Amino acid sequence: MTVTNERPAGAVTRHWGTASTIRQIDLAGIARDNILGRHDTPGPFATVPLADVVADIEALRQAFVADMNALSARAAQGGTRGRHVTDVDMEAQIWRGGYERPMFAVPNDYIGWCFIEVVPPQEADAGTVAVFDPRAGSAMTAMPGLPWGRQLTVTPAAGSLAVVPGWLTCSIVPVEKGEAIVVVVATSIS
Repeated sequence: MTVTNERPAGAVTRHWGTASTIRQIDLAGIARDNILGRHDTPGPFATVPLADVVADIEALRQAFVADMNALSARAAQGGTRGRHVTDVDMEAQIWRGGYERPMFAVPNDYIGWCFIEVVPPQEADAGTVAVFDPRAGSAMTAMPGLPWGRQLTVTPAAGSLAVVPGWLTCSIVPVEKGEAIVVVVATSIS
């Protein structure tokens, strides 16, 4: 699922049973231009200095913190209560054809992705972030009437910012040849 409408920071949407945020942010003044042209990295995965990708690190940091704290505040409405987020660790990554990441979760309360620059794929699902609610316990099969087992996908598009609870199971669908994605990955610090 991709949401392309502009939402204010901290606007929580229940895309499926577990609260998450997915929104478009304006990258003007935040992201640097032509990152892929300046970083012709070999191989399917590379980390690059955050300052090479993000011009206004504090603005992006605050966007992540706002969305993470909005999810934390959702406990009264059925969300997953987390600690108040005071900061985030951010890492700039470049994903190219052949990169994939099998199922993982993080020990942090929240994880988020902000897509900075994207060379789109031919196949719609290539390079997407797939998020699963692991509580079904077996084959990730959707159960009628329940949120468990349903997959949420975040399609890379420049300006897309997504935040989910860290206990959810995530994976990166294989990036196809010719596709390139510059993404900032953030994990919460409480």
